[in-house]
Parts: sequence; C-alpha cells; structure tokens
Amino acid sequence: MRAVIFDMDGVLVNFNIDSRKIKSEIIEYFEENGFPSGALSPALPFSKIKEEVERHFSLKGMSRDEILEILRAAEGMAVEHEVEAAKTTRLLPGAKEALSELKSMGLRLAVFTYNNSKAVRLALERLGVEGYFDAVVSRDQVENPKPSPCHLRRVLELLGVSANEALVVGDSEMDIKPAKELGVKVAAITTGVRTEEELRAHSPDYIVDGLPEVVEIVRRG
Repeated sequence: MRAVIFDMDGVLVNFNIDSRKIKSEIIEYFEENGFPSGALSPALPFSKIKEEVERHFSLKGMSRDEILEILRAAEGMAVEHEVEAAKTTRLLPGAKEALSELKSMGLRLAVFTYNNSKAVRLALERLGVEGYFDAVVSRDQVENPKPSPCHLRRVLELLGVSANEALVVGDSEMDIKPAKELGVKVAAITTGVRTEEELRAHSPDYIVDGLPEVVEIVRRG
C-alpha cells in the first residue's frame, strides 16, 4: 500500500454542517425559480438534486446559460454555509496522530471531499494539517464529483498510484461506491453520518471506529 485517501467531514474533522437545512434552502430557491414545489427532498444527495433541476429546466426550454446561472447561485449558497462551518470545525480524536504516523511510514496522503475547495483550504490550514497531504481534491475541482468515480480517479492520478496501491477512508456510500467501482480498498468509519449497519449495507472492505484502526490496517498491508 502506497497511499491513503480520506474523505474530510466525519472522517478527519467533525461533521458540523446541517446539510439537510442547506439543501432545504437551496430547494426553496429552485422552487422560487420555477421548479415544482414539493418535488425535491433534502434527503437526496446534492448532486442528485442538481441533476433533477437541470433536467427539469432543460425540458421546459430554459437555455443552458440560464440553467447554469441558477445552479451557480445555488452553489454559492452551499459554499457560504461550508465556509462558515470551516471556521469552527475541529479535528476528530486521533486524526493528527494518525496522519503523522502514516506519513512517517512513507505513504502518500490525500483528501477527496464533496466540500468546496475554499472551505477545505480554510479548515486544513486553520487546523494545521494541510502539510500532510500530497493532494486535495474538492467537488469544484472535478467535472463529476463523487459518487462519480471520476473524482477518486483524479486523486489517484495526482498521487501517482494505482487502484490496488491505495486505501480510501470514508463515512458514507459517497466514498464506498467510487472506491468499489475502481477496485480501491475502502475502510468505512463510524465517526460520520452513517451507522455501522448502514455502512455494512454497502460492503466496504473494513469497518473501523476510529483513525488509529486505519493505521493498523496499513501496517498489516
């Protein structure tokens, strides 16, 4: 194993974003601009919400530029919330120690996150861990963010490692799905948004309760 690739919120830092509230605000904005009221649920992934909005407005004859303008405004709403959250987020217990240990073992480390790059940079710098990572790829830095495998594939390219040389550490199906599609081993961690039972439903290679267990997985090879 040559690399470990981490999701951020719920894995390295505490998940302090009310994503359901943010999505509700964004859905309300879409409805104000003509999307059918009640047709979207905040339980849906943000990527799916945007897909549905783009499809609907396209079928209604809205121009591509008009659709992109609406989506950019919605993205701006999400970014504003994420940046505010980055100002108060905290490292999870054992995170810095695990990163230091993995780095001392000669591994390449990366972050791949659905958070936006501005918030990610702010959080990592504020917490003093940005120097541990050889690559950081946020949703706005790839054309198709996770759960699309394109996001993880880009991280592998930047690290210069193949799928069978890496381990993904994530807290949801958004991390497990692309890892399994690309043949990357994945450790699902219970410190984030999903319970152990929910994580097991997606058949990760490992279930861990904290980052020290990730270090042990790497040690065992």
